[in-house]
Amino acid sequence: MNYNMKTMEKLYIAPSDFNPEIILSPHDNIFRIKGNSRPENVREIYDPVVQWLSDYKNMLISEVSSYSEDNPLSLQLDLIYFNSSTAKFLYDIVMIMKSIDEEGIPVAINWFHDPEDPDSLEAGEDLAILAEIDFKYIERQA
Repeated sequence: MNYNMKTMEKLYIAPSDFNPEIILSPHDNIFRIKGNSRPENVREIYDPVVQWLSDYKNMLISEVSSYSEDNPLSLQLDLIYFNSSTAKFLYDIVMIMKSIDEEGIPVAINWFHDPEDPDSLEAGEDLAILAEIDFKYIERQA
């Protein structure tokens, strides 16, 4: 499949009580998963995200990227709560980002956490260790 940055459509999944807001928009330079993630059918929510990111990776590799060390492709992971089914897909998403970085396209992963909840920070640290990629940890403002 041929990819072109101009034809990469934005992926938007509206938030609900069970799934986070997901925005993957290269035109706006927004790559964000935010909210609570405890969907009944986790594949229904995250399979399109994994597929979109895989397609975007293929497009980035085939074209000259506008990303640089000063302006990396930045993924914002701002999850208040996520279940174990979501964790598997977060790992898949982070691994795609890692593979983009390994292709020479700078990537930054920002993990937002509640300063009052050490488990939220630890979850990000565990994911970063498992994926063998550095995260930037940002305290969520109240």
